[in-house]
Order: sequence, then structure tokens, then C-alpha cells
Amino acid sequence: MLTDPALLRRLIAENEVKILPPNQVIQDFHKYFRNIPIVLRGYVKVLGEDDKNNEILLYYIKPGESCVMSILGAMNGGASKIKAVTVDETEIIFIRPEKAATLVKESPAWAEFIFQLYQTRFEELLQVVTDVHFKNTDDRIVELLREKARMFGSRVIEITHQQIAAEIGTTREVVTRILRKLEKDDVLRTGRGKIRLV
Repeated sequence: MLTDPALLRRLIAENEVKILPPNQVIQDFHKYFRNIPIVLRGYVKVLGEDDKNNEILLYYIKPGESCVMSILGAMNGGASKIKAVTVDETEIIFIRPEKAATLVKESPAWAEFIFQLYQTRFEELLQVVTDVHFKNTDDRIVELLREKARMFGSRVIEITHQQIAAEIGTTREVVTRILRKLEKDDVLRTGRGKIRLV
């Protein structure tokens, strides 16, 4: 989390700040990184893909956070192995790689931010691997919905069965079957493009 007020003011003053609509792709698979995003407001989901082009949710970039893969890719000139998409209306600082490199030398707060970010992302990715291998799909769906409810402060989540399937790496048919079971168990209520947690 970027908490240093002076550093934040400098980043806003020296870099481009944009407000983007929901579902805007800010980084796509196999494209080169042009910027490092820092989210000021809203959320960005970061997705990975397998060799069959199936996508899976890796983590969310929350306000005050950035994407480790973007930092690595932008600094090293590598092609992207992730896709980053805005979840809602999102305000983002886009930092040029050369400015990020200068900050590493000039700002201890920036270096500390990057190290903390690495630790956070590593723990999140470790959790994804653990969930995929050891948790059943029912639990993964419920946890995804609860995370979204926390993010948006509402028990009603606007999401489709296909979006859930894409985020946890399964098929829409599997998601639909599990949601029906969870509805019978009074865990949630489904509607057109919406799910309400009970």
C-alpha cells in the first residue's frame, strides 16, 4: 500500500493520471509493458492464462497498490504474461519505466513500496495455487463472491456465470450447477447478471 503522502503527490504531479471505465483492458497478454499502473480509486483484476488460453484470476489491484508483473515487465522490457482489466470506474497513475527507475535511486519510500508489494503478491499467488489444488470449486466460488462483496461494500454482486467461470478457471456450466446448489442451500440468491449473498 502506497502510504507516503509526499511520494504520492510526486507521482501524481510527474505522471499521467486517467479515469477509466469498467472492463477497460490496461494490459493484455503478450503485449509489452509501456507503463506501471498505481490504482488511486477503483479496482483492477489481474488474470493469467494457460496454454489453452483459459484465464484465471490471480489477484486484484486495490487502491494504493500496483502490479508486480507490470513493474518487472516495464523495467526489464519483457512481454506480458498477464492481463489487467478495470473492474469498475478506476483512477490510475501511469508511471513511465524510466521514471520508476529514477525513483528507485531517489526515493526510499518507493523502494519500500515495491518490496512490500512483492511480498503481498507472492502471498496472494501462493493462496491461488493452494486454492486451485486443495479447495473444491464450491468454496472457491463463495470466496470469490465474498471478496467482491467486501470490495464494493454490498451483498449484491453484479456478475455473470461466465465471468465467475473465467475468474476461477472453470466452465460456465460448472458454475451454473454449483450456483443452483448454493441457492438451494440458502447461501445466495441468483438473478439476471446479479448474485446476492444471504
